[in-house]
Amino acid sequence: MKSIRTVALDQRLKKCLLEFMSRDRVSHFYAIYDLQYLRDKTLAWVVLSEDQVIGYLLEYDKRILYMRGARGCEIPLLQNSGLTEALFNIETHHLPSVKSLFGLVEPADKITKGQVTTFVTMKATHQSFRPVIRHKVRELKKDNAPALADLLGIKPEQALGFFSGYAFGLFKGKKLVSYAASPETVEDLAIIRGVFTAPRERNRGYSQSVCSALVKRILDEGKDVMLYVSKDNPPAIKVYRKMGFEKTGHLFFGFTARRKD
Repeated sequence: MKSIRTVALDQRLKKCLLEFMSRDRVSHFYAIYDLQYLRDKTLAWVVLSEDQVIGYLLEYDKRILYMRGARGCEIPLLQNSGLTEALFNIETHHLPSVKSLFGLVEPADKITKGQVTTFVTMKATHQSFRPVIRHKVRELKKDNAPALADLLGIKPEQALGFFSGYAFGLFKGKKLVSYAASPETVEDLAIIRGVFTAPRERNRGYSQSVCSALVKRILDEGKDVMLYVSKDNPPAIKVYRKMGFEKTGHLFFGFTARRKD
């Protein structure tokens, strides 16, 4: 690799970085969202080679490290972050360098076999989408936060964070038993990040119905829809395929790691 240097992101470089990200918006979705809407919680560093962006590291909310870019830029980037422990989201070729500085603690998804979750990225468009809505679902609003909190076992104020984008749910009586959400969206793309059905209500097709309603709403807004799913979760992948989600070819690693002494 040619000589490289890392610099903190400034306004001039932000434009260059967004141009770099726009070449593959699926790969860089969260970085684009954080820079556009959560800049006050995000630290960012860029790797330059001959004044061209070849990679970057985002530190979000002092707990998440999100890295993309060419092989060989990992260690120079990670030397900028002071986090001793973080949840990582990286490209697969970054793992050896990250492991030289950090010890793996646990995978990002509990279903994972091993210490590193391999996320498969899937995407649905108007052309590919095949909705399967066999149950009565409805769009959720902020006043449904207590019901969502009860379903997830969290506080109502925490549940409010899931209503910044789109959310759909299925009720039995007054009790929410299944939901799907897309809290983050950018101009042309949204990501499904919350899908959950109460354990006693599973295997009845509820998740497929709420996901289908959610995806239809997003597509009707003129956006495509993407999601991450663990490769160790074949049943979920099968369900998403039935709905018309297709693999994009992107694979990412997710895990929690602690900096070595």
